Amino acid sequence: MTSGLAPTIGGPRPGSGLRVRFDHRNTELASADFSCRCGLPAQDAIGASAVQQLVVRAERHMRDDCPLPDIRRAAAHRDAARRRLHESRRK
Repeated sequence: MTSGLAPTIGGPRPGSGLRVRFDHRNTELASADFSCRCGLPAQDAIGASAVQQLVVRAERHMRDDCPLPDIRRAAAHRDAARRRLHESRRK
């Protein structure tokens, strides 16, 4: 899923992880890229809805499907922190 205009978030050697970039807070132009240390092919997205879908896919992969236990553990901690934050705001 690589487009001709890939995000330049990570520089020439971006490493692994999820990077999201909004060019300006008043525009809809967003870009993201994702690569995992487990060897999953790198993905990138441009545009608000495509970036949102990529973020969801990346988090699901890191939390549920990644064969590396440290990545799954870190994603589970992020998910739990998001849930705690959301629950504390509802009260």
